[in-house]
Amino acid sequence: MTNPADPSDKGSIRDRLQSPVPSSEANSGGDSRHSDLTDAGFQQTDSRGALHARGHDEGQQGVPHATPVTHAHAPLDPALEEAKARAAERKIAGLFLASFASVIAFFFVYFLAPFKFTEPNNIYFTPTLAVLMGIALGGIGAGTVMWAKNLMGHEETVQERHPFGSPPEERAAAAELLVAGAQESQLGRRSLLRNTLLLSGGALALLPLPLLFDLGPYAHKERGLATTAWKKGMRLVRENGTPVRIGDLGLGSIDIVFPDVPGGNMMADAPTMLIRMQPGEFKPVKGREDWSVDGHVAYSVICTHLGCPVKLYEQQTHHLFCPCHQSTFDASNGAKVLFGPAARPLPQLAISVDADGYFIAQGDYHEPVGPSYWERKP
Repeated sequence: MTNPADPSDKGSIRDRLQSPVPSSEANSGGDSRHSDLTDAGFQQTDSRGALHARGHDEGQQGVPHATPVTHAHAPLDPALEEAKARAAERKIAGLFLASFASVIAFFFVYFLAPFKFTEPNNIYFTPTLAVLMGIALGGIGAGTVMWAKNLMGHEETVQERHPFGSPPEERAAAAELLVAGAQESQLGRRSLLRNTLLLSGGALALLPLPLLFDLGPYAHKERGLATTAWKKGMRLVRENGTPVRIGDLGLGSIDIVFPDVPGGNMMADAPTMLIRMQPGEFKPVKGREDWSVDGHVAYSVICTHLGCPVKLYEQQTHHLFCPCHQSTFDASNGAKVLFGPAARPLPQLAISVDADGYFIAQGDYHEPVGPSYWERKP
């Protein structure tokens, strides 16, 4: 309990910590408490200190709402003359216009330069869209921040926590602050900023529309899933781009081949396994007698279960194994499923040989490769 008669028990925390210790305690050594806080190192955070600074009694109790303490700076940097303000305005407007131009470029790339596997620069399509979207969002964000830092006033307001539900006078003061902030933003005075902000903001609102209403060239994704880059007469090439000639593969060996197009070795649905076995060991599926050449047969590498790469081949049994979930296919009999969760055989690519002895595709796969999807027709 505190002693009301003791002056050290009155006043603020700083005053009590800095008050001298009574001589009886100092002589007896019964209280060794001390404080190393000084006027320079002590920061007053108690709301009573704020009231004391405004001429109120520091010991006053029961204050219903703390009064905000405002550290006001100059409304504008005195060194920022009108010419400098105009220069800042032009920079901000340039950022807003860059945001608007990026949105237009985004639509242009998305609809007029669609992504295609067969084009040489297809790997730049998605990064280009990402960069344009980043510029559109970053331009309007950076312009808004620069606007606030260079063309609006600056002040710091500190207010202690108060009960919920502000009194009417504080709500009126907040409304006045909003009106004053709108005036300090100079939105009505600087038409260039207002117009470019509305232009970029309106364009930014249109950015997600392609994803909400239509996918453009990807609206019917099942068409893309049902086809690959393989075309009639296209050579089978290795990952390094060299074509495969008949006789290159030894008996019981395999090779992974890709369509002879730019970037063909990076296409997820194109990898194909070319296998050579004895002609008598291979049993073609009815209707596919001409899909193989002298014991050479080609199947999709992508497992029909969950899309893992099927690249494990056993020469003696002609079995193909999926390493993910142990699905097993019979390469000598149309890659039919022998074991595991796969529900259908690996798709077979019809192949032949051109006049120069190189393997070529007779066309695309006759069924979708990889895992089944709900739009797929059996």
